Amino acid sequence: MANGILNTLKRRLGLDVLEYGIPEHANTIKYSLGGMTLTSFSVLALSGLLLAQFYVPDPDRANASLHYLVDQVYLGWFLRGIHFWAGEVLTITLILHMIRVVFTGSYKAPREINWLVGVALLGVTIGLLFTGTVIKWDQEAYEALAHFLWSAEKFGIFGLPLTEAFASGVPLLSRIYMWHISLLPLITLPLIGLHLFYVKYHQLSALPDNPGTSVNIPFHRHLGYLTRSGAGVFLLICVLALTVAPPLGDKPVFGLEVTKPPWQFVWIYALENLWVPFLIVAPLAIGAFLVAVPFIDRSPETHWKKRPIAMAVLVFCIVLMAGLILWGKFTTMTHSM
Repeated sequence: MANGILNTLKRRLGLDVLEYGIPEHANTIKYSLGGMTLTSFSVLALSGLLLAQFYVPDPDRANASLHYLVDQVYLGWFLRGIHFWAGEVLTITLILHMIRVVFTGSYKAPREINWLVGVALLGVTIGLLFTGTVIKWDQEAYEALAHFLWSAEKFGIFGLPLTEAFASGVPLLSRIYMWHISLLPLITLPLIGLHLFYVKYHQLSALPDNPGTSVNIPFHRHLGYLTRSGAGVFLLICVLALTVAPPLGDKPVFGLEVTKPPWQFVWIYALENLWVPFLIVAPLAIGAFLVAVPFIDRSPETHWKKRPIAMAVLVFCIVLMAGLILWGKFTTMTHSM
C-alpha cells in the first residue's frame, strides 16, 4: 500500500519523469563537476540572501557595514566566509568542468548549443565574481572598479550604462550591487535551466573509450550521487569558512593603486603590464575563441588520443593561464589608471 501511495504521489507531482536511464559513468567525480558547481551556486544564492540583510550599498557605509557584519553580528564572519569560499569553489569546479568537456569532446555535435550556453554561464559567473569583489568597497574593490571604468569608457556610448555618468545622483556602487543581487542572477537562472534541459535532451555524452556501450542506471541513483558529492562540497566550504577568513580591507583611499586583483582576475593584471589595452582585448579574444571552439573542431572523434591538435591547444591554454596567474601574483604594476 505504501508503494502504491508513493507511486501515486510521483505521478501527481510529475516526479516520475525523472525515472529514466542515464550512463553509469555519470556517477563519477569528473562527470559530476557540473552538479558540484550548481551546489556552490545554490550556497552562494542562499548565503547572499542572508548577507543582503546587513549590507548597505552606499559608498560611505558599504565597507563599514561589512566590518559590522564580521565583527558584531553573531556568526556573521562565518556567513561571509561561506559566501566567499562558495565562490572560490565554484570557480574551480566550473573550470574543471569545462576542461573535462573539452577533454572528452562533449562540445561536439549535437551539443554545440549547450557549449555556448556554458560559455554564457562562464561570462555571467565572471560578472558575479567581479561585482562581488567591488561591493566590499575596500582598496582592492576600488582599484578593480577603476580598471573596469577605464575599459567601459573605451566603448563610448555602448559602455555608458556601465559608468557613473549613466544615472546622475545614483552611486555607481549601488547599481553594481543591483547587478550582483538582481540582474546577473536573473540571467544566470534561466541559463542554468537551459543548460540542464540540453543535458537531458541530448543525454550525457558517452565515454570516449567506449561510445555506445555504457550501462544505464536509474536517474535517482545519480541524484543520490549528486546529493552526496554536493554535501561534500558544502562541507569543504564550511571547513574553509571556519579556518580561513576572506580578505576585507578598510574603506579605500582614492587615487592609490597598491593592490592586486583576486586570482581569478590576476592573469589579466599580468597582460595589462605588457600592454594596457589587453584589459579589453584579452577578454574579448578569449570569449570569441570559446564561442568558436565547436565550430572549428567539427570532427566526430572524441577520444583524446585521436585529437592531438585539440589536446595540444587545451594543454597550451591551461599552462598559459596558470603561468599568467603566477606571473600576475609576483609581478609589479608598471603603470597606473
